[in-house]
Amino acid sequence: MRKLAWCEEQNHVDYAIARGPVTGYKDIDAWTEVKGKRTRLYYTISGTVSLRDLYLNYQSALKRAGITILAEGQQDKSTSPEVGSRTMIGVHYARNDFPPGAGIDLLRGSATSAGSFYIAASMKHNNVPAHVVVSGSQYTSEVKVMMVDIIEEVGIDTDKVKVDAEWMKQQIEAYGKVAINDILFDTDKATVQAASLPIIGEIARLLKLMPELKVFVVGHTDMTGTLEHNLDLSKRRAAEVMRLLVADHGVAAARLDAHGVGPLVPVATNKTEEGRQLNRRVELVAR
Repeated sequence: MRKLAWCEEQNHVDYAIARGPVTGYKDIDAWTEVKGKRTRLYYTISGTVSLRDLYLNYQSALKRAGITILAEGQQDKSTSPEVGSRTMIGVHYARNDFPPGAGIDLLRGSATSAGSFYIAASMKHNNVPAHVVVSGSQYTSEVKVMMVDIIEEVGIDTDKVKVDAEWMKQQIEAYGKVAINDILFDTDKATVQAASLPIIGEIARLLKLMPELKVFVVGHTDMTGTLEHNLDLSKRRAAEVMRLLVADHGVAAARLDAHGVGPLVPVATNKTEEGRQLNRRVELVAR
């Protein structure tokens, strides 16, 4: 079972993609430097799936999507300098660190369960350069952990794209998630406006196109109002999207899991109306 344990989105982030093995003490010679919107997804995986299966599945999915592989490797020995070892991954994340209090165990684990992998890839999506870095490690004999970093070289102001099932499918396949700003609600309420109901229909069509897909429906708000109010509002909005998918489009409720995170995962500043509009969104996250 895969569980999304932590996520984060930030705009205008400098990111260094490691493209080779460790060549010296905490040193890698080959890097690609990029900047843009970074989405981070941290998963814990339990069950019978092996770490190598996870590695091969992601490797295959990225190659099917036409992505250019920059570096890839899976290693059983944590101290190996080669791509995919825990040592190599540690050097990569030393330049792309994550919050110490986020509970991320990617670089931890028992010595007898030290396997790990790393894949870095680049592509263009809607003529925008995008990069994906996937790292995984065996935390215990029964639990694997995995970090997915997605970096899109875009600013806050981007061209409007057509939000339909095919576009959402591309986003899910490439990034494991899709952010939808086109679902509009009545002010300070969980009522979906009539003009946005076709987008709900496109989500239902997406789920028909991908019959094995299960998603977290995650509501987001801007920073206006109290934290408690926005957490409740975002949860009610996500639940309403889920209700409409089940009641109006016959989507199985077991495929949906509604959550609200309020203003805690902004993708833009809350100091401007443009930024607040980007922060008010619903996201579908593959689970």
